[in-house]
Amino acid sequence: MSGTDRVLPPGRVLPRPAKAKVTFGKPVDLSLYEDSGADAGARRAVSDLIVQAIAEVSGQEYVPVYAARAKQQG
Repeated sequence: MSGTDRVLPPGRVLPRPAKAKVTFGKPVDLSLYEDSGADAGARRAVSDLIVQAIAEVSGQEYVPVYAARAKQQG
């Protein structure tokens, strides 16, 4: 989604009329992980796939660093 900052700018309580854009990317195939249940490694792999798909659609660079590790490197 883009343009949401124009619909509800930071600090405002009420939204204002403005256009926002929703972009849909290709579906992410997660069938490989459907029987993984609560496996932490599978959850991490699924998260990585989803973030990479978002990066492709948004044009942002994928940075494979998790918040906990970034805080440690601080």
